Amino acid sequence: MTSLAHQLKRLALPQSDPNLLTRREVASLLFDPKDAASMDRSTFYALGCTGLEELLGIEPAFLEFQDTLFSAASLTLERSVQSKEVNEKLDAGISLFLTRLCPYFLLKPAHKCIEWLVHRFHVQLYNADSLLACALPYHDTNVFVRVLQLVKIRDATNRWNWLHCLQKPGVPLSRGTLITHCYTDLSFMDFICTMVTKAIQVTPHSSLRVIFSFYASTIVAALDAVDRVSDTIISKLLPYVQKGLKAPLTDYKAATYMIVCQLAVKVVMEASLVDTLAVHISKSLLKEPVLAKEGVGCLIVLLQNQKEGAAGPSRLSSMPALVSTLQVMAAAHDVSPLLRHLLPHLVGAVFTCSSGENRVKGCVRSLVMSLLDEYLSQTELSADNMSALDRRLLPLVRLLESRYCGALDGVLGGHVTDISSSEQKQLFHQFLSLSMSSGKYQIMGDSDTSLLLSLKHPQPSVRVLAVEHLMSIITSGQSLDEGFLKDAAVDRLKDDVPEVVAAALRVLEVSEMVGWAIDGGTHTSQHVVVSLPGEVWWNPEKLDTNTCCYLGLLCRLFSVTISGAGEGPAAGIFRDLMKLLIQVHLREPPMLFRFLCVLWGYGSNHGDQLDVKVGAVLQTQALYMGRALLGAQPTAMLEELAAANSPVFPSLLCCLSSPVREVRRAALGALQSLSGAKGSPFQPITEKLLKTPEEIIADPSYLSQALGVLYDECQTVKVKTQQTKLQSSMRQLLQSVQTPSCPSYSAAGLAGTHLHAVLSALLPVLDRLLEQSGPDTPTLLRAEAQLMQLVLGKYNEASAPLLAGDQNCLDLFIRALRTSIQQHPDIPSCQISALEQITKPFFPALGDEKVQQKLLSVIFDLLVESRSPLVANTISSVFKGIAVDGQLVANELAPPEKPKVSVTVQQTRRSRMTQRKPQESGDVDPEGGAVSWQRVTLILELLQHKKKLKRAQMLVPVLFSLLASLEPCSGDHTNMEYTKQLLLSCLLNVCHKLSPDGGAVGADVLDEDKFSVELVVQCIRASDMPQTHHHALLLLGTAATIFPEKVLHNIMPIFTFMGANIMRLDDAYSFRVIDKTVQMVIPALIKLSVDGSSSQVDAVVTRIVHVFADALPHVPDHRRLPILAQLVTTLGPARFLWVLMLLLFKLHATQTASSVSEKDAALERDMDFWIALCCQFEVTDQLTSIINILNFLLQLKKEEEEDEEKALIFSLDAHSSKELRHFKFLSVSFMAQLLGSASFIGKILEQREILRYIHSVARCVEENADRPTAKFWRVLLNKAYDVLDKVNSLLPTDTFITVMRGLMGNQLPSVRRKAMELLNNKLQHRTQWEEQQVTALLQLTGDLLSIVGKGHGKVTEAEQAINRQTALYSLKLLCRSFGSDHQEAMVPVLLRAVEIVTASEEEKNVTGSALLCIAEVVSTLKALAIPQLPRLMPAVLHTLTDRKELLTNEIYLLSAVTALQRVTETLPHFISPYLQDATLQVSTAQLSARLSSLRSTLATKLPPRVLLPTLAKCYTVSLQAQLGALMSILKEHISHMDKEQLNFHQSELTSFFLTALDFRAEHCEGDLEKTAQIEGCVIDCLLAMVMKLSEVTFRPLFFKLFDWSKSDSKERLLTFYRLSDRIAERLKGLFVLFAGNLVKPFADLLRQTNSSETAVCLSGGEEKSSLLLQYVLDCLYKIFLYDTQRFLSRERADALMSPLLDQLENTLGGEQVYQQRVTQHLVPCVGQFSVALADDTQWKTLNYQILLKTRHTDSKVRYSSLLMLMELASKLKENYMVLLPETIPFLAELMEDECEEVEQQVQKVVQEMENILGEPLQSYF
Repeated sequence: MTSLAHQLKRLALPQSDPNLLTRREVASLLFDPKDAASMDRSTFYALGCTGLEELLGIEPAFLEFQDTLFSAASLTLERSVQSKEVNEKLDAGISLFLTRLCPYFLLKPAHKCIEWLVHRFHVQLYNADSLLACALPYHDTNVFVRVLQLVKIRDATNRWNWLHCLQKPGVPLSRGTLITHCYTDLSFMDFICTMVTKAIQVTPHSSLRVIFSFYASTIVAALDAVDRVSDTIISKLLPYVQKGLKAPLTDYKAATYMIVCQLAVKVVMEASLVDTLAVHISKSLLKEPVLAKEGVGCLIVLLQNQKEGAAGPSRLSSMPALVSTLQVMAAAHDVSPLLRHLLPHLVGAVFTCSSGENRVKGCVRSLVMSLLDEYLSQTELSADNMSALDRRLLPLVRLLESRYCGALDGVLGGHVTDISSSEQKQLFHQFLSLSMSSGKYQIMGDSDTSLLLSLKHPQPSVRVLAVEHLMSIITSGQSLDEGFLKDAAVDRLKDDVPEVVAAALRVLEVSEMVGWAIDGGTHTSQHVVVSLPGEVWWNPEKLDTNTCCYLGLLCRLFSVTISGAGEGPAAGIFRDLMKLLIQVHLREPPMLFRFLCVLWGYGSNHGDQLDVKVGAVLQTQALYMGRALLGAQPTAMLEELAAANSPVFPSLLCCLSSPVREVRRAALGALQSLSGAKGSPFQPITEKLLKTPEEIIADPSYLSQALGVLYDECQTVKVKTQQTKLQSSMRQLLQSVQTPSCPSYSAAGLAGTHLHAVLSALLPVLDRLLEQSGPDTPTLLRAEAQLMQLVLGKYNEASAPLLAGDQNCLDLFIRALRTSIQQHPDIPSCQISALEQITKPFFPALGDEKVQQKLLSVIFDLLVESRSPLVANTISSVFKGIAVDGQLVANELAPPEKPKVSVTVQQTRRSRMTQRKPQESGDVDPEGGAVSWQRVTLILELLQHKKKLKRAQMLVPVLFSLLASLEPCSGDHTNMEYTKQLLLSCLLNVCHKLSPDGGAVGADVLDEDKFSVELVVQCIRASDMPQTHHHALLLLGTAATIFPEKVLHNIMPIFTFMGANIMRLDDAYSFRVIDKTVQMVIPALIKLSVDGSSSQVDAVVTRIVHVFADALPHVPDHRRLPILAQLVTTLGPARFLWVLMLLLFKLHATQTASSVSEKDAALERDMDFWIALCCQFEVTDQLTSIINILNFLLQLKKEEEEDEEKALIFSLDAHSSKELRHFKFLSVSFMAQLLGSASFIGKILEQREILRYIHSVARCVEENADRPTAKFWRVLLNKAYDVLDKVNSLLPTDTFITVMRGLMGNQLPSVRRKAMELLNNKLQHRTQWEEQQVTALLQLTGDLLSIVGKGHGKVTEAEQAINRQTALYSLKLLCRSFGSDHQEAMVPVLLRAVEIVTASEEEKNVTGSALLCIAEVVSTLKALAIPQLPRLMPAVLHTLTDRKELLTNEIYLLSAVTALQRVTETLPHFISPYLQDATLQVSTAQLSARLSSLRSTLATKLPPRVLLPTLAKCYTVSLQAQLGALMSILKEHISHMDKEQLNFHQSELTSFFLTALDFRAEHCEGDLEKTAQIEGCVIDCLLAMVMKLSEVTFRPLFFKLFDWSKSDSKERLLTFYRLSDRIAERLKGLFVLFAGNLVKPFADLLRQTNSSETAVCLSGGEEKSSLLLQYVLDCLYKIFLYDTQRFLSRERADALMSPLLDQLENTLGGEQVYQQRVTQHLVPCVGQFSVALADDTQWKTLNYQILLKTRHTDSKVRYSSLLMLMELASKLKENYMVLLPETIPFLAELMEDECEEVEQQVQKVVQEMENILGEPLQSYF
């Protein structure tokens, strides 16, 4: 392969793979590629969905793919035509799915899902890495090989090319090969590691074990196999090792430990690397010690194999389970390497490391406990010794107390309650005196417990005493831990009992005097008060932490005291507390009201800087307290509190908009008290608000409305002083909002109450907040973010003009648009809020186009720069909502340096030149400005759905300019095509806006020169993307309605391109594009033809139709009909349908087929299509088209002639004579089939053309009779006849008869025959006729009779015979239709037909037609035909004697039979002279099948007195072969006889049957099978009579037959018992009444035919004896089966039982006959015999007799006995239980029988008995 080929292959995209374009083979995981090609997409989709549903049952995490990869929309997604972004998103989804699928790869559902991905998304091409990563852990399975065979890795540069050798043989990847490649190709090692990290991020952790196993086994084995672990391998693995050690997954961590161990064993690493690994392992063990033993083991291996100088795992010393783990491991392994590193750190940590404090605490606790226990045990030491001991211990105890006071306190606290004896208590107090905190554990005398426990005692009195004890300690100056005292006092402030809280407060007061600072206490409060003298707002958002803590404490104290001061027994105490609180902390009124302002507004703060919750109740209480305090203030103080810089009025104003009614009520009261300050700058606002107290209390939003009204009033009040005061007041209020020290939540409340008119006043606030919203500044508070959102909300329709007048306002708004940081998740970013303000009313309210242009530019810039989907969606909705001038958008689309508007002639000419010479533009605009295609594309995307666009035509020049500059771009081909599609789509939208109804557009709106149709056509030619073609064609279609002449000049390239490309695509969108193009372009052409030259347009349209016709073979089958139907509908079917049809005929005529079968199939297929196409239109249009086709064919009637006007359709110069003939033949064939279709109902006009054409064709037949083309002209004439047939079927009846009469006189025999055939069709299908029409038709009889007679000398014999037959058939139809009402007219027809039949040398086919005509005429004429019977009947019977002719000519036979049958049916009483001959003829064996209906007619139409003697005579003279037919006649005759006739003729019939039943006796030496067949026919006939007899009449007949059987020949026994068996079968239970006399004969016959007892009784030998025995057994079976009268008495049972059972030993007839007789006759008979017995005593006898037969010497008898025993058990069922005891021994014997078959049968019998009886029998044996 050349270098260029390599480069092209490397650049090739997956969608260019040629395999995607063929359907011969399709890539498939589960199916053979050829089989997969035959399956449709829905099959694969159903397979994939089934797999996904099964996977969801295992892992619900796959649910998210149900709406993406497996959604119904994916059925139509073709990724090869999608954009880059869509494919990237699709790749991400597929990669995620395959990663999650990996653990379940071997399951069948996974294979189904992969099959769908391969079929629909071609993952083997686009996502080969992800697919192989999914399968790689199973590299040793066959499924991996199937996946590997799907991907294309032949190229040597492919990363998977090393697996190419496995594809063809289809063998799995060996582990050795995998490991070798892993350490030789480090990118593959990195691939395996990355595969694990990706799986951890997206897959449920419970299913990742297989991936971790593969990861560990592969990497460890690769490290082991490599000769030298290089630094590159270590650097590649190290990041993944660190991730594994940090990961919380146990299996991942374990795999990483293995890799670290293998690295440690394989290579010596630098000390720093070892130290790093040890640190990470230690951290993983400390963070989650789930694998303690494995982790410690890994450390040991690491330290054991590395240099001594490594720093080691110092952090591990704090691991909780370290000691126990080392203890367990030391028992089996050497742990010294770890201990050697660990112990020095442990020792050093005890003394030096401050972080070791926690580790030492346990040791210290143990030390103190041991020390204290030892100390308390020194009860016997002297006082001096104890003092010395105390001196030695004092430094140690003080050291422990200073360093580890918590551990010391824990031990001492635990011992306070454990000491029991007084001596130990004394020693414990002595030990306590050694520590500084001894006071905590001193035993208080009043409570007998320590001070520490007394402070938390359950009894309030004890807690009060303990707090007072604290007071005494403080006042006395005892040495006690100061921290303990402070914590104890503050802790008691939270007590539930007021006395305890009061005592704690007294302790705090005393502590202040002493000089302590409790919890940021008074000193801090003084500091706050002193440090904030100028700050009128106490803003928790700005205060430092200490001050916030202090304020929080004050708020909590205030909440506790004011809630308790309301009512109750302790209210007085709480009021005292409140006074004390205010006196100490809030002594000055300004301080107090600043504190109250905090409480009033803090409830709306979303932050919690004070760590306190201020609810509505506390807020209301604070407001009522403020009201009371304001009412008590002197005027001067009140004026100060209501001053401009005071927070009181703004805070109260915020409370007036609270959602809680009581808060508003309380705030209104406080405002009332504040209104006493008459000099306040807020006095005008106060007065106005106090006038509407009810509205404020009732509605929280009223304040906003009121302030809005006030703001409007201050602009309109006429009294100057009032206006000045009101304006000043509103200005002061806005100034409060602007103050940086004002809390943002209060400012938000105030800003929320004002209306939009105050935007200019709030701009500084917005400026400040935007400064704080930068990327490097701290996050805004929630309230600040809301405040900024509120201020941005002021940018609306009313304030919009401010943006044009105030540059600062516009700049701030643009800054807000560019500020993208979202401060809080539930509050939109500043950017989103600003964008949402650009609404439909806001944008036009801006007024200034420059401002609008600036905002549009910023919005489009944001769209380009932002990566946020939310911003893109918001911009899209904003742009969709606003009404924009087209010029503004055009300016944004134009390049930066290019002048925005082209107005001069020179510039206009230059833009046209640009459009004409796109190849010169390149990537840079003609005037030097670079086009930002990304920005242009995004703007064009927005324009796709833009409806509110003014002056849309302004976009047209710039869009065409962009389209021209885009043509030669050398960028991304896909992006270029996409941009081109967007441009075309925008131009289409502009056209729709300019001309919604499709009319022309004036030059003042859009100049025709600005619309470059040539450029659009160039787009079509230059692009190979179907979507681009679609957009361009739609645009051209729309442009055709606006500028028809401009499009007409480019029309043929458009349609030629459509025929060559788009019509071949099989998708709905392409079909829609063709549809739209045709609908838009064609009407414009038609309109031009109406306005101007019609011939030119006709020529253009014909060429267009030619394009469609030529392209038709390449169009998908199901698209052909809609495309052509739409084309013709648009063109006008009356005008152009015939042109299309002729072009289609020409296309078919000029095609070549390889074989005759292919040619016939193609013709049939095309003919169906042509008819379906024509049937899409009205009948009148179709008829008009047929006439046009005929006119065209008449002009082409001679091969030498040429018509120049029609050359476009069929040029004689360009086509051969054969093609011309084929063309004509197709045209006429099509017309014949079309006229025969169901769509034609009604009249046809202008049939003269078809008649003219037929004459023309007939002349051509004569002229070309001797030429090679004669056959063609004959076939063409036949087709013309077909057309004539269809036309005449549509003619009025009167006209039709006239035409037919004329055609019957034609000289050509073929024309005469065609006329008669048309007449026959009419007669067959028409049922109602008018009288005058009947008369006219009957007049045709003479013409037809003349044709029947021989004449017209030139005609050949064969042709004349056919015409005569046709005429006879026509006469037959006339007779059938009208003969019954016009019999006289039919008599000549009968005479002529009889003459033909009686003529000896007449042609047989004509004679047959004459016979059929006779049949019809006789049935019509009835009595009028009697004179002709003497001539007719002998002639007909004579024809039946000619056997040879009848058997060779079936039609002749049927004709003769039909004639005889009709005569018999019509005149049955007049054929007696001919009856015997007729009966013998119809009984002929060779013709029996054909004559069955005639026999039936004889049997049913003739009376018994005539037929019975005739049948008796025939029986005596007929042959054996005729007897069956005779009997069938008699049987049917008897079945139709009534009772009286049967009684009258019974004796005659009985005599006949006795004679017929002797047939066996008379032919006993003949063929038994033939004899049995004839005897069966006689018996069937006799049964027909028996079934009609009563019991009284049947009994003597039966006994007469019984007596008959016993006389003369023994053969009669066979006949009689066969007859008895058949009678028993038919009479069922009734036969039992007559069977009593047969019992003894039955028993005798059974004995006589038993070969074991006597000799054979019949002369015929064993065969007849076996047959007799069979009849006897079958007859007995039926008697037993239908016995309901207790026929089997004991005597009869005894008479029959023994002979029946002895038949088991009767081997008459041989082994096969014996076996068949036993299984099919004897065993069922005995089984039914047992049922008929119905007596358990007789059952026992029967069972025993059968059991005795099981001991017979012959194994066949024993086997048969077992069969009979099983039948007996199955018949008796549970009744057989009583017979079981005597049966078991016999069966046990048979289980050891010498015959193997008998043994097997015994097992079957036992098993069957178990099934029948429902109990196991094996235990009995």
